[in-house]
Amino acid sequence: MDHDELFDHVADVIVVGSGGAGYAAAVAAAAQDASVLVVEWAESIGGTTAAGGATAWVPNNPSMHALHGLADPRDDALRYMCRLAYPQHYDPHSPTLGLEPRAFDLIATFYDRGAEMLEFFEGIDALRLESELGFPDYHADLPENTRPRGRHMHPPAGAGGLIDQLAAAGERLGVRTLLGHRVVDALRNDTGQVIGVEARIGTRTVLCRAERAVVFGTGGFLHDAELVRTYLPGKVFGGCSVPTTAGDFVRIGQRLGAPLAGMHRSWWKQVLVEQAIDNAHPGGTFLPFGDSMLQVNKYGHRVVNEKSPYNERSQVHFHWNPTLREYSNLLMLMVWDSAVAGNDLRWPFRPPVPMPGETSPWVISGQTWDELAAAIDTRLERIAAHTGGARLDAGFVTTLAATVARFNELAAGGVDHDFHRGETPIEVDWNGPGRAGSANPTMAPLAAEGPYYAVILGAGVLDTNGGPQIDTGARVLDADGAPIPGLYGAGNCVAAINGQAYWGPGATIGPALTYGYIAGRNAAAEPVKPFA
Repeated sequence: MDHDELFDHVADVIVVGSGGAGYAAAVAAAAQDASVLVVEWAESIGGTTAAGGATAWVPNNPSMHALHGLADPRDDALRYMCRLAYPQHYDPHSPTLGLEPRAFDLIATFYDRGAEMLEFFEGIDALRLESELGFPDYHADLPENTRPRGRHMHPPAGAGGLIDQLAAAGERLGVRTLLGHRVVDALRNDTGQVIGVEARIGTRTVLCRAERAVVFGTGGFLHDAELVRTYLPGKVFGGCSVPTTAGDFVRIGQRLGAPLAGMHRSWWKQVLVEQAIDNAHPGGTFLPFGDSMLQVNKYGHRVVNEKSPYNERSQVHFHWNPTLREYSNLLMLMVWDSAVAGNDLRWPFRPPVPMPGETSPWVISGQTWDELAAAIDTRLERIAAHTGGARLDAGFVTTLAATVARFNELAAGGVDHDFHRGETPIEVDWNGPGRAGSANPTMAPLAAEGPYYAVILGAGVLDTNGGPQIDTGARVLDADGAPIPGLYGAGNCVAAINGQAYWGPGATIGPALTYGYIAGRNAAAEPVKPFA
């Protein structure tokens, strides 16, 4: 039986998913004269990359040198990345900085080949990104970070969005795309080599033959409730990844013998709990807006620096209280006063605080702390079935009053001795302008009189980032650590090379593009595999 009789589509390389990782792989393979077929479950291309900011964080990128004259020494960059990726193992005196060698090599390869990826794509007019000095790294204050600005990149004006650029290049290079096709399995020949995929469109099965290799770039597993409940810590209320991030490669990879790693990790953010319950695609608080604003748990305690990066701040929801044997921070209450509510600044990070004169169904209000607490508890009663029955503690108002008094004292002095709010560059830059004469632009005392406002926050994700493991060639590994022949992966469908780190704006997309590029080039160079 020949190809025409058995397979609906045939290409040298099949790429599953059309986000940043997938399209980088497709363009890289096509540029090596391979025929490429992109198979996408959604009815449009781009995945979560297109839905998000679509900027990229790449160390030692060429634009740092060309535009800003900045160097990004390898050893320094690796110390910063490894320190955050695996802080529990980090050792600056170790040859691998304390990391297991494979984990170190994955991060080192990102540094080594990220610039190569950018130069390659720009050289074939597939992608142009420019270094941005306006946004510092999320952890620019760490001593390991000797180059806190310049790694963040974005498309220059007029160049088109990241996915738009890659898709246009793919079209010029002859990349074909199947939309509305969900890949449900990989096909193997008698020797175990991956030679294609099985997809579904409605109730029809479609077989696609990859003569050289298959690359998966299908995103995470946020929209598979079973996987979320099984692997993620605490309780996750929702996120902003596209609905097609349903963990398909987790199950496909397992059937192929690929062990999983990092399944407890995600790119974390806080979400509006009530909105998440009513809407599977809730908004979030990347940097909570306002100076006379704080977050407290159900007991009225402040437990986090409210202006810290979303990936770090959101993990406070998973704190296990061994005394009470509960997740005491399962829900957090973002509380602000009339000064914040009346601030007419239009700011990218303003939500969930409405503009003056506008309203939001998620905002709770009260003229006094007692009224606000009563209104919050009424809301909590309404959503109790989704939160394990969480309600305010009986002493909430008393404790909140003491917490606000302490916060006001710190704000007046300009130094947050409890949680160090406003002490890192990203907190100040993303906060926006502070009040005139404020000693700390991120903090101001809350008003002595209401009205006061609040929203209920819980843990959410941008996307998950655990899955099968890859090597530095983006090859998916089996249980013995050997590559599965003909199978590659990149992006959020595989175990993140970042470990637990979110290095800076675009730190999800930079590695996805780099390892997608590596996967595409290597897949195109694979020998043709027999299908029997």
